Amino acid sequence: MKLKVALGAAAALVLLSGVTQVRAAGTLADTDISNTATVDFTVGGLNQPDVLSTVTFETDRRVNLAVSEFGGAYTDVTPGQTERVLRFSVFNSTNDTMDFRLTSTNDGLGVADPFGGFDDFDPNTADVFVDNGDDIFVALDDTGTFIDELAPDTGVTVFIVSNIQGGLTDQQTAGLTLTAYGAVAGTGGALGADYTEDGGADNATVVETVFGDPAGDAGDVAGDGFHSDDDAFRALSATITATKTTTVISDPINGTTDQKRIPGAVVEYCVVISNTGGQQATGVVISDDLAGQPVTYVPGSLIAGGAADCTGGAGEDDDAAGGDEAPVGASFSGTVATFSVGTIGPAGTTSVRFQVTINN
Repeated sequence: MKLKVALGAAAALVLLSGVTQVRAAGTLADTDISNTATVDFTVGGLNQPDVLSTVTFETDRRVNLAVSEFGGAYTDVTPGQTERVLRFSVFNSTNDTMDFRLTSTNDGLGVADPFGGFDDFDPNTADVFVDNGDDIFVALDDTGTFIDELAPDTGVTVFIVSNIQGGLTDQQTAGLTLTAYGAVAGTGGALGADYTEDGGADNATVVETVFGDPAGDAGDVAGDGFHSDDDAFRALSATITATKTTTVISDPINGTTDQKRIPGAVVEYCVVISNTGGQQATGVVISDDLAGQPVTYVPGSLIAGGAADCTGGAGEDDDAAGGDEAPVGASFSGTVATFSVGTIGPAGTTSVRFQVTINN
């Protein structure tokens, strides 16, 4: 006979808290710094006009930025959810206004995630969007895919938005890394080219670029012109197990003493359903089909919502679905026994049972 267990699972998205950044942009790039030396002297005891020498140089650009994930913990998701969000801040510590090119990457299966686990899955999508200022992802509002002209000592929130595939098991994790690349600003709302570092001898009359960014994650070394940080999703799912047992209630020869499974005997089926996952299972329905089996259902023997030892529960009085099906219920139609037991929470267990007669 065929046993089916159908379920749905609810989930919660964990909102993450903010991160404080250090202000360190310093003197702005392209600032003229002038210094004048004065030579005072006399000739024959008479003071002569001072001789002045002035030098002016341009302040160079020190590219420095910080990408930080918010919250320091997993973002919990349910398998099959869409538009789940990881939140980051991107802070401009450069002494100049810059654009920032943004990318997201999966950390890779089996790679350690930032919170002590190891990657078990890659989300179906990992798109990057810039917050419009309210710190909440809204698909129709947060459409920017790069940071446009971010002033020194300011930051913005950036989202990695993912659709989570179905079929994941409880506690599987996925690490993702956001990387921000310093880029040239002032291109009329378009993303500028990534900055490159100026080598060779210093030129005092030109604004040159030096990379001063710290090391980040995923192979991001110090002084490469970009910075990265990783975050992770954790799947919370209901893990349902079903165990079916039989008990001989009586037989036509021995009655209820030393009864055996002979033709005419009444046998009780019991199915114990347990949730060992970290998320509640909702809409749990158990069906048991007797088609093709040499047994006959015993009317009025349906019991739902019992204990793990197959005792207790609510009996079905008419074998039909109807108003008596709450909070648990059962029905028998054709050859199928159906039980609705609602929600089974984490570490929860329930059971259902019914009886059949072995055909003569």
